[in-house]
Amino acid sequence: MTLKKQLTFQFLDRTPINLFQLLTIVSIVFYFSCKGDKEGHSGTFVDQSPIQQISALISEDSENDSLYILRANLLMESESYDSAIADFLKAISIDSSSRPDYYFGLSQAYLMTAQSKMASDVLDKALDQFPENKAVLLKVAELKLLLKQYMPALAVINKIFERDPQNTEAWYLSGHVLYEMGDTGRAVNAYQKCVDLDPEMRKAWIQLGDVLTELKIERALDYYDNAIRLDSTDPEVYHSKAYAVHRFGNRNKAIALFRQLAARFPSYEAGIYNLGVLYMEADSIEKAADHFSICIQLKPTEASSYYQRALAFIKLGKKEQAKADLENVLSLNADFEEAREALKGLK
Repeated sequence: MTLKKQLTFQFLDRTPINLFQLLTIVSIVFYFSCKGDKEGHSGTFVDQSPIQQISALISEDSENDSLYILRANLLMESESYDSAIADFLKAISIDSSSRPDYYFGLSQAYLMTAQSKMASDVLDKALDQFPENKAVLLKVAELKLLLKQYMPALAVINKIFERDPQNTEAWYLSGHVLYEMGDTGRAVNAYQKCVDLDPEMRKAWIQLGDVLTELKIERALDYYDNAIRLDSTDPEVYHSKAYAVHRFGNRNKAIALFRQLAARFPSYEAGIYNLGVLYMEADSIEKAADHFSICIQLKPTEASSYYQRALAFIKLGKKEQAKADLENVLSLNADFEEAREALKGLK
């Protein structure tokens, strides 16, 4: 059994609406609400959903690009991507000269509908419109990374370095690209450059920890500690540190760290799951089963927790309970072949 932890990359903020724009829109909503109250129909407005409210405002001010962007963001949240695309396009048609974030939103909407070429074309248009804009260059590079176009991504990042050689976001993104290319050493150097330039760049400390953990370099623990120093409320960093300790071969210390994680963040299912796995490795089967039971309470649709508890029940000789858990696994995931084989062995 292996612990649940994978190297993940934290990308740039994808939110296409900024604070100034949001405050402007809130003011507009307030204005129209007051106007509606004076006209005697504010109750209808208030009773509508947020999307309906914005649609009502658009019907009164159809050339307000900010309203289309607000509705597009709400549509994105509700996974109505085609409608969001239409709103982003409308906003750009109204004002394409001053809002690069409109293009970011449209590109993201195309990505969510698996239209990667359209997403790329949109950002290329943004780059034509805003050739010196660092945020646009970063978004273009990020998309090229997501599409595994590594050399073009580095070419765009180099354009940022030509203008701003100390741009931490560009160094951070270059670390991602280099890692994906298999150049781990240069990736580490890029992340290190980030924290040298900005010691408060928490996400770079985390990436350094993750990459060094993969390389089995124990200095990773110091980097996780730096991230924890900057924000002690994030369970995932404690999880990453405990996982690293286990990877470095110290199971007892890893168990202690996962126990601390479970005590500090009792609703954090992944940490409790890993604690159960480590108890299984240490032949503390009863404790393992208890922790998988907690996982099931926290996340009843996670098939792997039922499967692991079934394995614990088998070791404890509780075959009927194991059978019930394995059947639950297959009801949640019919393709879980290990569970199917284990169930056959109980019949």
